[in-house]
Amino acid sequence: MAEGETRPGLIGGLLERERRLIPRLEGVLYFKPEVYREIEADHHAIPQSIAVVVGTSVLVALGQGGLVSVFLGLAGSIVLWVSATSLLWVVARFAVDAPVEFSKLLRCTGFAYLWFALELLASVPFLGEFFAWAAVALVIASFVVATREVLEIDTGRAALICATALGVPLFVLVWLGG
Repeated sequence: MAEGETRPGLIGGLLERERRLIPRLEGVLYFKPEVYREIEADHHAIPQSIAVVVGTSVLVALGQGGLVSVFLGLAGSIVLWVSATSLLWVVARFAVDAPVEFSKLLRCTGFAYLWFALELLASVPFLGEFFAWAAVALVIASFVVATREVLEIDTGRAALICATALGVPLFVLVWLGG
């Protein structure tokens, strides 16, 4: 450190990391691979990922109903995020020859969850269903990018991992329910 320079304290360090949140959110909205790689490499991005999942679920719940919806939606969103990431991780461990770090995948899928904010518009007359399906499709697309960047594989293989990890359980649930 040069003379006269001061190191940021604990609070300063936290605030510096949080300044990257908005550019990261923008990067996820534009599917920028370098942003996913940055999130993957940042061991301190878990709180940001949690904030994205929580913020998204609160927005959606407020658009859908009242206070009860906020708490139920929040719990459901966190369980869904961790479960989906766990399924991706398990399938990825069998699909790639390299080690797969759960924490890297969790950080990136947390940011990918941002697209569920479109669910806020699901109650709009005539267009609500479009927004709901668009949210799901864009989250899956973002999961594919996240998986591709974390595992350092091609898009086709990442899409296959996501389809297996997320599609097969969904198909089984629909089959059992119908």
